[in-house]
Amino acid sequence: MNKEDSRYYEEVVASKRMFGGKIFDVDVEQVILPNGVPAIRELVRHHGAVGIMPFTSDGKMVFVRQWREPMEQETLEVPAGKIDQDEGSDLKEVALREMNEELGLTTDQIEEVTSFYSSPGYSDEKLTMFRADNLKEVENKRPLDPDEFLNVEKLTLEEAKEQIKAGVICDAKSIYAVTYWELMNAKA
Repeated sequence: MNKEDSRYYEEVVASKRMFGGKIFDVDVEQVILPNGVPAIRELVRHHGAVGIMPFTSDGKMVFVRQWREPMEQETLEVPAGKIDQDEGSDLKEVALREMNEELGLTTDQIEEVTSFYSSPGYSDEKLTMFRADNLKEVENKRPLDPDEFLNVEKLTLEEAKEQIKAGVICDAKSIYAVTYWELMNAKA
């Protein structure tokens, strides 16, 4: 639905960039609510990201274990990464780049599953999820980003569900991936 047809549309009357970073920007907007009352919106502007659900031939999914400072804990997550500003609109290529960097894997079977907004109350980050099968080791592995330290782990569905219960798989994209996996198994 476009803004002209929405009865909840908020008119932006002023906007100011408060922070411009490598990963995201922060804007503060003054808006007029549908009832005519002014309000302030603090918005995170993000270029978007991809997430990958890589399935091994023996029925496991590949995750990465890493430290996440905002939560002050180790997590297990599906491989993912931001869309760089200079990358084109081929999100499959972005997903393949991330698989190469984080896992040392590639595939000729990758398909877009869905996309969603991570937290639309304050951010425009759109994450596109891919499913990858027929995994193969890459010939030329790209290096991890200088600030990335991770280990690759392959889990069964039951192991992944246990990691959700333990709070180690705790981010939205990875919980989505495990839920998708469980639903696909229920259909089989």
